[in-house]
Order: sequence, then C-alpha cells, then structure tokens
Amino acid sequence: MGFFGFDFLLMWGVWILIPLAADIAQALWDALLVWRNGRQAKLFPPLVIPPMPKVSIIIPAHNEQLNIDRCITSLKAQTYPHEKIEILVVNDGSTDRTEEVVNGHINGSPHWNGHIRLYNRVIPALEFGGVMTLLQGGHRGKPAAVNTGLLHCRGDLIFTIDSDAVLEPESIQQAVIAFQRDPDLVAATAHLIIDRDLLVENDGNGHIHLDRDDMPVPMKLSVMENFLATAQFIEYFQSFRIGRHAEALRDELFTLSGACAIYRREALQAIHGYRGRTVSEDTDATLTLQRFPGRVTYLPQVRIHLAPTESWRALFAQRVRWQRGELEALAVHYDMLGMGKRIWQRALPRRLQRDHTMGFLRLVWVFLLPMFPLLGYSPAIVVQAMALIYGLYILADAAQIAAAWSICAPSERRILRKALAFLPLLPLYRMVVYFFRMSGNLKTLTEPPRWTASAGWLDKLRIPGGGKIAGWLRNFAEFWAG
Repeated sequence: MGFFGFDFLLMWGVWILIPLAADIAQALWDALLVWRNGRQAKLFPPLVIPPMPKVSIIIPAHNEQLNIDRCITSLKAQTYPHEKIEILVVNDGSTDRTEEVVNGHINGSPHWNGHIRLYNRVIPALEFGGVMTLLQGGHRGKPAAVNTGLLHCRGDLIFTIDSDAVLEPESIQQAVIAFQRDPDLVAATAHLIIDRDLLVENDGNGHIHLDRDDMPVPMKLSVMENFLATAQFIEYFQSFRIGRHAEALRDELFTLSGACAIYRREALQAIHGYRGRTVSEDTDATLTLQRFPGRVTYLPQVRIHLAPTESWRALFAQRVRWQRGELEALAVHYDMLGMGKRIWQRALPRRLQRDHTMGFLRLVWVFLLPMFPLLGYSPAIVVQAMALIYGLYILADAAQIAAAWSICAPSERRILRKALAFLPLLPLYRMVVYFFRMSGNLKTLTEPPRWTASAGWLDKLRIPGGGKIAGWLRNFAEFWAG
C-alpha cells in the first residue's frame, strides 16, 4: 500500500489517534451529559421533613494539629440543627497536639479565633449544641479508626470525613435533604474543592498566624507551588463537576471520596464498615456497596474544601497510592466483572481499558513520537502533530469547564476565573501525573502494599539542561499568570 497506506495508518492510528480519540471522546461525552442534566446540581430548597434524622460525623485523625481545629470549626458553623449532630473524633495514635486541640473544642475553648474563611467569606463558628466525643483508636490506620467511630455512633446518617476537610455551612443540611428525597439512596460522595486559601502560615506547633483582622495569614507560594495548586483545583473541578457527576448519572460511581462520604447507617453496617484489605478503603467500600440494592451517587450540593498538595514529591506519593488502591480494589472484586449491575458489566471493564491498557499505549507513544523523524517522517509533521494533540487536550478541558460553568456556585466561579490563565499549562501537569500513575502500576506489581510511596527518585533525577528547562517553565508560568 505504500508509505501513506497501511504503515501510515498503523503508526498514526494505533499509537496516536486511538488513544487520543478515547481521551477526547470520553471527556466531551461526559461534558455533554452533565450539561444536559445541570439542573440536578442546584441546591435543594432548605426544607427537612420531620422527624429530622440524627447525623454522626466520624473524623479519623493522626497528627492533625493544624487541620483538625478548622475542620471542627466548620462543623460548628453548620445550619443543620446542632442537637441532631454528633461529632466523633478518633485519635489514631497522634503524637502532636491533636488531642489537645480537640479537647479544647469539647471544653469550650477553641484553639484559635473561632471562625474560618472560605472564598474570602468569613464564617463564624456558632456555639455547638450537639455532642462531641474524642475516642482513642490506637495507631491502626484509617479503616480501624472509622470502624471505632461506627461502634459508638448513634446517627441515622453517617459522615466519614478527613480531618483536613472544611465543610461549607449548608453541607450537612443538603446531604440530609438528598437522602430524604431518595429512599433508595444508600451512600454518596461530596463535591471536593481544592482551596489554596487553606494553606496558611503557622509556627509548626499547630498555631496559625493571624493578621490584624484576626484572620489566618495565607501562605506565600512560589511560582511552581502556585501552578501546582491551581492545576489541582482545575483537576478536581473536572473530576467532580464532570467526572463524578457523569458517573453518577450513568449509575457507575467508582469511588466515594475518602475526604467526605455519607452513608445510611444500615448500609455501612451491612458491609462491616471499612476494611483494610486495600490501601484505598473508600473504593473498596464503594464497590462492596455496588453489590447490594440501592443507589450510590454524587452530591454536588455538599461542598467540601481541601488544601492542595504543596509539592511534586507529595503529589507523587498520593497518586501512586491512588493507583495502587484502584488496582487492589479491582482485584478484590474481580469476581463481579461482567455481571450484575451496569457498573460491573460496562463501567469497570471500560475503566481498566482506559486507565491501564490504553495507558501503556500512551506510554509508548510519549517515547516513540519524538523518534518518528528517524523513521522517515518529516520533523515539521511531527511538530504539527504534537501541537495538534496538545491543542485538542486544551480544547477538551475548555469544553468541560464551559459545561460545568452554569452549575458552579458564584464563589467557585471566582476561583475558576483566576485559574483559567493556567489552562494552557494543564496538559503538562497531566503528563507528569500520568507518569506518576504509571509508576503506581509498576509499584503495585513489584512492592508489598503500604500507605506511603517512596519518591526518592525525584530527588535523584537529573535531566540534561534541566535547569534551563525549569527556568523556561517558570517564566512560561509567570507569563500566563501575568
């Protein structure tokens, strides 16, 4: 067939066009699905049908002296009746001042100024009229800590939240309304927002620096840290506003976020709480619930704020853990693949294909594409192809953001406007994260399970001309942040 026949189609079709089409097509389809169902993301009217259910909030905490105060403060600011709320903090073997901070709230002497700021909105913590308890869980990990709380809680609805999560004041009320409106709903995940304002200056002992207005002093970020925080905000924005939302609309939700998940008490008891058989206990719990009748979904009305990961090293460890957890959870539940509900018949096989089979094709493509001139392709054509691929990924990101714009809270839009300046750099960030995930695949095959991941190779990595490349990227980021 000649050079522009079979060989051309094989090279460009298999190694470039097919992986590209899979990524772009899925992103655009999810964006269209969410856009057509945007009304489902609107806040529920502030009505709760009596009798109002009791809500238990379980917070595992290990060395969280800086974060736990802010988390509890956000719970004390909830609009849901406090007498219907019980907070159970499970101290998972902390060696810092976590226990002291929690006891301060229990005794009525909060750790610092008693209010928080979200999107430059000051939220005062009210006097808490509910029940707050500190439990000792040893140092056995998050699953055991959650299960300790489950043994002591009395709520009809159970929130499991990370100690660094900050809830918007309407979060609990919105979750209760959702569960009352849908009797078939057994579990849900919240909408997570990466909020760089939660990075604040502190003295290292859990004391936050306050300005003249008695508000936390924001941490000064370098250009690279600013880029990393902004990229994570956009990534989470797309992953939840589009990704989780589309999964829920198709009844294919894969993971109830560990940062904030809501369960009916009987559902969490039916699966025996969290199990420590994978490093991703939230995904394991989600897939276990998918075996039972009832609906598992995403609630965009329940908005939770998290601080961004501050360094590439920490981001690497996080994404390797996530990738390991995904593979381990799929291995645990392999017996259901292709059977039963839609998620087993279609969603999980498609996820394996996209994240793993096609993922390794992209890995080959990354290293092969620069070699095409040695195979007879014109360098100009290769550069044009790379520019086209880069542009298509930016276009897909822009389409997802546009689809989700109308269902965002006004405060979230303000952050998004500032973040849009970094949109042209997002494919670079995604490429780095992609390599982290591939590393997670390899580590899963070669290392025993563990919560943390070694990132020593990042410190040892030396790239010829790396200093110039880093400087160029820094200047490029400054230009776009402008």
